[in-house]
Amino acid sequence: MGQFDCNNYIIEVKLRDNVSDRRFDTISIMKPTIKEFNSIQEKLVSDYPVYSEKAEEIIKFFIEYKNGTIKPDRYNNYEPVNKLFDENHLEKPIGMLAYPGGGVCLKKTRMVEVDIDNKTYSFVWVDKKYLPPKRNLPEYLTIITVFFPKKKNTDLNFIVQLMKDIKETFGADNGKVYYQATGEIIAEQ
Repeated sequence: MGQFDCNNYIIEVKLRDNVSDRRFDTISIMKPTIKEFNSIQEKLVSDYPVYSEKAEEIIKFFIEYKNGTIKPDRYNNYEPVNKLFDENHLEKPIGMLAYPGGGVCLKKTRMVEVDIDNKTYSFVWVDKKYLPPKRNLPEYLTIITVFFPKKKNTDLNFIVQLMKDIKETFGADNGKVYYQATGEIIAEQ
């Protein structure tokens, strides 16, 4: 999408909310080996898919916003964003976002791309032993970035209002709209 040509209007909203499936907190306390982790995760996912209510809430926001104006038609957790999006089956996109260190890209072809990043720490092993994080978690645990290609002439008022609505809906204490090519801030709250 347009995010690679740097000719985009970008919304960036940072949330303090942790969108990770809370069951992974228990696993990290156990400090499992890779083999133990794979076994635990396999059972965990077979019993109940990776899920977070907050992750579902964020994804549904983009489906329902202004009667589906920016409802995604594609998703993936990396480029290319090429998996068909089905609003009746949100398990996979929610699971991608709810996985620690995960994320999901939602795309409405030729209009908008949304990248939602889960900044909680993922699992790391060194010599097959669990390596706990050496730093505290960042202040903002979920970053929502929305790309609108400038060449599509999307109404700037719509983009600014979307930023405000994301910010208000999720109780964010910051949000901004800027032009990617120059870094010029168009709106900030």
